[in-house]
Parts: sequence; C-alpha cells; structure tokens
Amino acid sequence: MKKVAIDLTWLRHKKVGGTESSIRNILDGLAKLNDSRIKFVLLTTIDNYESFSAYEKYENFELLQSGIMSDNKKKRIIWQNTKMGKLLRKQGIYDCLEPVYGKPFGGCRGIKFYTIIHDLQAMHYPEYFSKGRNMWMRFEWWIACHTSHKVIAISDYVRNDILKHYHISEDNIVTIYDAIHIDKNDVAEASILPKYGIEEGKYYYTVSSLLPHKNLETIIKALGILKEKNSSCFYPLVISGVGGSSKDTVIQLAKSCGVADDVILTPFVENNERNRLYKSSKVFLFPSVFEGFGMPPIEALAMGCNVLTTKETSIEEVTCGYCNYVDNPYDEHEWADKLQSSDGKFNNRYNHELEEKYRMDKIAGEFIELLMK
Repeated sequence: MKKVAIDLTWLRHKKVGGTESSIRNILDGLAKLNDSRIKFVLLTTIDNYESFSAYEKYENFELLQSGIMSDNKKKRIIWQNTKMGKLLRKQGIYDCLEPVYGKPFGGCRGIKFYTIIHDLQAMHYPEYFSKGRNMWMRFEWWIACHTSHKVIAISDYVRNDILKHYHISEDNIVTIYDAIHIDKNDVAEASILPKYGIEEGKYYYTVSSLLPHKNLETIIKALGILKEKNSSCFYPLVISGVGGSSKDTVIQLAKSCGVADDVILTPFVENNERNRLYKSSKVFLFPSVFEGFGMPPIEALAMGCNVLTTKETSIEEVTCGYCNYVDNPYDEHEWADKLQSSDGKFNNRYNHELEEKYRMDKIAGEFIELLMK
C-alpha cells in the first residue's frame, strides 16, 4: 500500500475559510472512495488534531501529529523546513500533498510534493499585503512551481495565471477543481429569518468580505438606486462574511447610499443557516472580480437560488454559464437594471451536471489518479 502524507499543519481551524472547506471536502471524498491502494497520513498539529480525529475510523487514513501549533506561523515554517522531511522519511512516506502554496523549501529531499495553488492574489492586488509579505508569497509560489513534482491549479484560470507568471512546463501543472458538497437536507427552518428582520423571498443575499476585489460597494450602490426609484424590486441586502472594523465601513457606505436600514450584516453562520439564507433569498448576488474558484455561486445554485454574478477571472468558467451575469461588474446601474428588468426571476440553468462536476468523490478520484501515476 502506498503512503501519501497530506500536510495540514497550516490549517487553523475555522480561521482560513475557503481553503479549509476545500481540503475537508477532498478528505471526505477520499474517505468515501476508501481506495485500498493508498493510505493517507494526515500531518496535523497540536491545535488542529482534534478537528481531524473523525478520519481515524477509516482504514485508509492515519493521523500523525507534528508536535507544533498551527497558530504559530514562524515556528511552523521552521519545523516544515528542518524536521518535516525527516519525520516523513522515518514513516516511509515519499509523497506529500501540500494543499496550500507553502511547500517546504528545505529538508525534504527525496519527497515528491503535489502542491495546490488557489490563486496568485498578491500578483494582482499587491496593495493588500506588506512589502515583506508580498516578497514571501512570491518566493513561496516560485518554490512551489519550480520544485514540486506536480502543481495543481483549482481552475483553468489559475493554471493559465501560473503559466503566465512562472513559465513552468505545461506538463508539470494540472487543473483539479475544488470539491463542493452541500447537504440540501441540512437547512435551518425559515423561522430563523425574522431574527434578521427579513421574510422569505424578500431579500437579496451575498457572501463577501470588504476587500476591494469582492466589489461589495457596487451592489450596495445598486440597492440605493433601486430604493431611490421606489422600485418594486427593492429589498434588503443580507451580507455574511464582513467582520471586525469592516462592519463600520459597510455601515457608513450604506448610509451614504440611503440604505442604512436595509443592509443587514450577519455574524458567522453555520452551514444550515447559510443554506437557509441561500434558499430563501430572492437573488444571490456575487459581485466579485477576482476568484481562483469561487464556491458561493455554485452553492447558491445548488440550493435553488437565482444568481446574479460577474464573468471575471474563474467565475464564468466554474459556474459553466449557468448563472446570470453582468457585463460591467463595476456598473451599479447595470446591477440595478438586471434586478429590476427580471424582477429577480432569472432563468438559472442549474442541473445535476454541475453537481456531478464538483462531487467530492469524483474530485478525490482525480487526486488519487494523479498520486498513483
């Protein structure tokens, strides 16, 4: 039986958002397949070990604790580059799946790394990061691209972006999409809606942060336009994902657009509550202009939502044209017109083909095929 390590030392439970969802969906798919040819050794830390303990019940999984803390980034990087390789070789492991770009650059001679790159955000938005952080990420991407046995991109958009910036051989990079799982039966009762002051089918919903590329400002402005027109398509906007000091910025923006009482910020929502917010919304709005993959529109489609989004970067690719799209993502008038002209009743074409495309065990099978070559 072949042994393959999966490095999870970077994972800070419930703190790394989409990357955590992505790897956990892959793990669930691998567990479902239970391929007897391969044993996955989950390399965990003191503080995230417990969150992976459920996988110990599967015959093809084994947990290995590193003895470090995922929260201590500096010590983690030192450990990865001084002790990780020695630990893996001692266990007879010579293949390692690295689910994020932070592949070790030292101490791992003889071990083949399969490194997943989710996007090259700092290439496109360097202003998000300090100079030192920018340099570090670019260095890590270079290491991952030029020393990994295989680089895995989560969309063709990301694959082409990597080829453009790092000029590696096309044979050394593959596209394997993110695995997506939504339990359509895991939906909170509609009775949760009044706590947000909303009614079934009478609000718009989005999942977003306040980073500029998420383009949240545009749909708040569009909401203001609909209100000013006294449009029958004017409804409150519910936003999940904005936290901390960003809340004040959103509140001030809403005030300036005349919709201070119509923008509702949720705290962190569990999956069942998020699914209800998807399912009961009039339209799910996703104004982002930069995504390596972008799960929310697909999740929303799976829950039967009308979805209005952009065609930027990977979004049209991964949604397979099943959503409704704006041509100019920064034009709040176009967003308002699309909502008003359709009354939110878009012709979404979601079907089981999209669900099949990102099924957990299917994506997991693609990883197994790559690892067994």
